[in-house]
Amino acid sequence: MKTLKQYHISSLFFIMLLCFFQLTLAQETDSISYKKKVKLTPLPALFYTPETRLGFGGLISGVFNLGDREATRNSNAEVLAAYTLNNQIILRTKNNLFTRDEKYALSGEVSFYDFPILYYGVGNETEKDFEEELGYKVFIFEERVLKQVRKSLFIGPQYRFNHLYDIEYDPDHLIGDIPFVDNGAGTNSGLGFSAIYDTRNNVLNASKGVFLQFSTFFHGEALGGDFNFNRYTLDLRRYWMFKNGDVIAAQYFGEFNTGDIPFREMAQLGGENIMRGYYNGRFRDNQQMALQLEYRKQIIPWLGFTAFGAYGDVSKEVRNFDVGGFKYAVGAGLRIMVNKADRLNIRIDYGLGEDTSGFYFAIAEAF
Repeated sequence: MKTLKQYHISSLFFIMLLCFFQLTLAQETDSISYKKKVKLTPLPALFYTPETRLGFGGLISGVFNLGDREATRNSNAEVLAAYTLNNQIILRTKNNLFTRDEKYALSGEVSFYDFPILYYGVGNETEKDFEEELGYKVFIFEERVLKQVRKSLFIGPQYRFNHLYDIEYDPDHLIGDIPFVDNGAGTNSGLGFSAIYDTRNNVLNASKGVFLQFSTFFHGEALGGDFNFNRYTLDLRRYWMFKNGDVIAAQYFGEFNTGDIPFREMAQLGGENIMRGYYNGRFRDNQQMALQLEYRKQIIPWLGFTAFGAYGDVSKEVRNFDVGGFKYAVGAGLRIMVNKADRLNIRIDYGLGEDTSGFYFAIAEAF
């Protein structure tokens, strides 16, 4: 009955958000008459990452504006259904919405993953030769509803729910991790707070402005979960555009967890967005800090080039971080513009790290 209760909590929260959003749109539609233009870009979902290898399926990306373009940035949403050569199933919807005059900003996802991964254990010095195949299924619901309290500053609550089950593995090396992995099955339910200062000129592909986010989640049995832990994240981004159109983008990302943290909820180094070149989860622990810098140049209207570098690591405790021993990643990539008006790119990146590398083929910028 506990699992049923957990699903009731998440379903109720989801219904409340939908009602809120529909009410907001209805009020705006009544108060002003304008023509909404929705640009749908259906694409064959062809992607590649070290975590998935080749993935294929269908993607629909929608870009639209819920107000006046002069006062409201574009919103976007996407629906993805894909299968990968690693026998993974991905069903995902994501949204990033601005209501008229940006009074509210909503973002989140509803997803299902049947997702075998490679598991290397916990810590920043795990052995690559000890990798294990580990499979699981997980349902994810996340949503935040932020209110603009002053220009470009948004504050509000957020909720996340995920249920992980059907863990499968046959360990050869990391036998001591069996209890920890087995105990990772179950439900996480977290309520938190987010504050965002956002002056980016484009959410999908920023060339000017800043993005500053501080976020908290408090997971616990009182919210219907099986684990008690807290998460604090800090995401700081800055974009500079030069007279010739070239762009420099920088990001600092920190994730800090305390409490009873299941293996999938730990901070994970690597992936398609930061520390590209490292398998996502190659190193995992309670804490993570990473810094990355990217140079972007538009060669011709539909083709661009990027070069990037990153520096970061994971650690059990914040005080144990050794900045001098952080891991590095460098790489370069191409950008193919598929929607010029909204600057939506297909990106092709290749990253190199310490005894590792990764190729990435994805939609939209890494940050």
